[in-house]
Amino acid sequence: MEKSSSNKSSSGLDPQDVYDFLEQNPGFIAKNWNLFADFVPSGEEQGNVFLRKQIETLSERQEEQNKTIQHILEVTRNLEQMQDMLTGFSNTLLDQGRPSNDPIDFVVNLLLKEFDIERVVVFMESATNAGKPDFHDEIRQRVAHRSSICDDRLSQSLLEQIFGKEEKSIRSCAFVPILYGEVITGIMVFGSADARRFHPELGVLYLNRIGRLIGSYLNGKQQAIE
Repeated sequence: MEKSSSNKSSSGLDPQDVYDFLEQNPGFIAKNWNLFADFVPSGEEQGNVFLRKQIETLSERQEEQNKTIQHILEVTRNLEQMQDMLTGFSNTLLDQGRPSNDPIDFVVNLLLKEFDIERVVVFMESATNAGKPDFHDEIRQRVAHRSSICDDRLSQSLLEQIFGKEEKSIRSCAFVPILYGEVITGIMVFGSADARRFHPELGVLYLNRIGRLIGSYLNGKQQAIE
């Protein structure tokens, strides 16, 4: 009679070898979940390797799901907060009871206050090149597609040209086109000492809405002057 090895399972596999394989390939069960979902381990102590791995995988999945839910809740709260801020910003722009002799200065101060932006610089378009800084075309190219862009990789030279002496404190920027209809009437550059405030992966929906609100406001002020 053939003698069976005492350290082998009924399947002919060494449980320790199976365990070692799963330790070295932690994603194996997750990728082949259907194969193991209904697996019932033997009563042997080492035979419970799959059960342990199933529990570990379920725990990892639960943890990832919890992280996803928390992320969604955080994003939702941020969106709601931003929507409230935009509503207040829009109402202030439309409030005729607070006229301003210098609309651009008014807009800059309002942005600094309402959105807690550390630095705001505005470059308005003009019919000629008169009054435009030498780097105007460089920053305009960033919003040529009529959408905002966030950037944390600006050269020190460009930062200094935009923000002057305060460039050393700037770690991230947002370039926001001031739009009236589809026409770019100016460009705003937001600067922050926080490298994550305007990181490249940040969504720009609300930045674009700010640019359009300001475009409508400034155009209305210009028409009133004319």
